[in-house]
Amino acid sequence: MSNRFSLARKALWASLPLALAFLAGQAQAVPSFARQTGQDCAACHIGAYGPQLTPFGIKFKLGGYVDSDGKAGKIPLSAMVIAEYARFKEPDANGNNVTSSKLGLAESSVFLAGKLSDNIGSFVQVTNSGVDHTTGIDQADLRYATTMNIGGGKEALVGLSVNNNPTVQDPFNTLSVWSFPYTASDRVTNPGVDMASASVEQRVIGVNAYSLIDDNIYAELGLYNSISPALQSRLGVGRYPDGAEFASMSNAPYVRLAYMKDLRTQAWNVGLLAFNGKLEDRASTDLVKFKDFGIDGSYQFLGTREHVVTVNGSYIRERTTAATDTGEASNTVKNTKLAASYHFQNTYGATLGYFKATSEDQHAGNRGFLYQVDWTPWGKESSWAAPWANLRVGLQYIAFKRFVTYDEDTDTSTVLGKPGDMNSLRLFAWTSF
Repeated sequence: MSNRFSLARKALWASLPLALAFLAGQAQAVPSFARQTGQDCAACHIGAYGPQLTPFGIKFKLGGYVDSDGKAGKIPLSAMVIAEYARFKEPDANGNNVTSSKLGLAESSVFLAGKLSDNIGSFVQVTNSGVDHTTGIDQADLRYATTMNIGGGKEALVGLSVNNNPTVQDPFNTLSVWSFPYTASDRVTNPGVDMASASVEQRVIGVNAYSLIDDNIYAELGLYNSISPALQSRLGVGRYPDGAEFASMSNAPYVRLAYMKDLRTQAWNVGLLAFNGKLEDRASTDLVKFKDFGIDGSYQFLGTREHVVTVNGSYIRERTTAATDTGEASNTVKNTKLAASYHFQNTYGATLGYFKATSEDQHAGNRGFLYQVDWTPWGKESSWAAPWANLRVGLQYIAFKRFVTYDEDTDTSTVLGKPGDMNSLRLFAWTSF
């Protein structure tokens, strides 16, 4: 493969640990918030488990994680463990796809999550991976929030988020970090196409100012800057593959606009996203410029909380330009996702997801469906040991209808004749306390 593509390839490999958080997301449910507010987990989360948020949960997050029942003695600490059994196909020594099964710990986390003062709260996650056996800072979101009168009997909630991953601070759970399937595995092939902007996960510090005006209009503006490779290592993120120190980024702007409506028995929101930046190789003049644009929306039928239906969707387009000493190359990737779910009594749930991902250079692309059924026996007000004991057991299946592979040595792309070879079945048990 020619050198002019090397920088873009580094960006894609650097984003592999995120691998497509755009469609995979990370599992989060933090009982310390429930203990702090005196509410059960179902007040904030669809199906009594995170991270999909109800309107109450959205406002709790935007309010800086500080809402409480006024009682003292609450410690903002929680923990989470996810175990899984995964069944999938992988190549053997002869290059033939054979069925493989893995049983083990997917991840375990400790959270500093909750009120730190009247206006300051936190969501900080330290995670140990059961797959690659590393420990480090995972997601971090520190907030200051307050309200102000803007006249005409209207109020505006205004706040500031300091975070380490674009979209970790987003309140609507339709983008990147918090999107369906909410819990995913590094052991299997996940859908979507890698985006250059995803390579900055946990390697940046963002400062984002935001406001929710009259409970309807949401606006956010932030700037992201990379942290040094030495600090990345201390935080447990590690260096990039092959010792590369790629992705120095300075003052990359992030813009978010949305409109939300809480009708009590139902709620909806629509939004726009823009994120532009320049990733520079620290050891050379090579760089990648990216321009992301996204549109998203969601609808929730909440009713009396006995029957809950949700629909979430998003489309993100990224245009990249990679420049090296030998030339310049451009590419466009597009990721589309839809998910519809039904939950009965916040206990029994079923979700159908659709994904489609394309790459202009034809080096990657896939399309298919995600299916999940789950049971949440603990996590509601009437549950055993609530709100300390929380448990979800689920079965998840990823079915690929199209899959593109790329061979760097020959610089050729191949559409798999049997995309089902990439399918996977996963049984998981997810508990938090």
